[in-house]
Amino acid sequence: MPFEIPGTRRLQGSGGYNAELLAHVVGPTGRVVTVDIDPYVVHRTRRLCAEAGSGRVTAILGDGGLGAPGHVPARGFDGVVITHNASDIAPAWREQLRDGARLVVPLEMGGYTRSLTLVRRGDVLHCEHWTYCGFVRDRGAAARTTPTVRLADGEVTVRWEDGEPGDITGLQEALHGPRHELTTGLVVRGTFNFETLQTYAATTLPGFCRLTAREGSALVAQQDAAALLAGGSLAYLTYRKVKDAPDPADRLTEFFIHAYGPAADELAQRFADCVRAWDQEVRESGYPPMTVHPAGTPDEQLPAGDVLDKPAARLVFQWPGRVPDETQSLLMTGGQRA
Repeated sequence: MPFEIPGTRRLQGSGGYNAELLAHVVGPTGRVVTVDIDPYVVHRTRRLCAEAGSGRVTAILGDGGLGAPGHVPARGFDGVVITHNASDIAPAWREQLRDGARLVVPLEMGGYTRSLTLVRRGDVLHCEHWTYCGFVRDRGAAARTTPTVRLADGEVTVRWEDGEPGDITGLQEALHGPRHELTTGLVVRGTFNFETLQTYAATTLPGFCRLTAREGSALVAQQDAAALLAGGSLAYLTYRKVKDAPDPADRLTEFFIHAYGPAADELAQRFADCVRAWDQEVRESGYPPMTVHPAGTPDEQLPAGDVLDKPAARLVFQWPGRVPDETQSLLMTGGQRA
């Protein structure tokens, strides 16, 4: 996120040190408004910033999900930086942002956090950069309790990070039945980054959820796994070593799907197809163009793509291989036709 534009005004989460650094970045004519819900943090911020002496930081006590009402410049903030994990895009962050300015937010999607740089164009936010990250979760009014269900005497926990809980009827019995295993055919070498696979599965697979399991569980090979739930059945992504070697670059790992329940074969195949599509279409291309629309936006007004609905926003992902090439190119240029 560039901060070199002089004379700007920015809103961010509190903490003091970061706010004062931003104050020096925005320059002598800029200001930083920093918001926190914790009175102790706000008090500390005011004290530390007074000691630092820039005089360009305003620390206020409030819910960051509401932005900084009463402190918004006439044209809006020139930048908004959220310094906690957010499960949603608060409308105030967009509404208080100047058109053409940037919002940086660590956003949870299917429980996977990615820091996004979003540019406001009217009521739509266009993503121009992604990176892997993690912060503390929101404590304000928008804070979300993740729906969870414990199975097999607490050995396995199912979590729905987005959307409503799925139907777990029959899962308790299914986990005590036979396990179906299916290779995806994907074998990778060395230390392998599959962070885009996580978000690809979370935003393209209906019934997506997450599993956690006790260490040493005989039912689920991963302590934290991407999963798919439907029809009283469950499938999850795991891996196994094909070749070990002293040099990590020489090690080989194969991705597998494990599944339980009457629809185990079908779910395993669906998950394996997702992994193969990612390998063929997404693996080398990175994160996709993505736009964020207000929650009330009708389907017909959304661009083509996979939609992830949040309480206050609708996210549309233009994954390669899932939208026409022309549509993806248009999104990459911010929706502007040549």
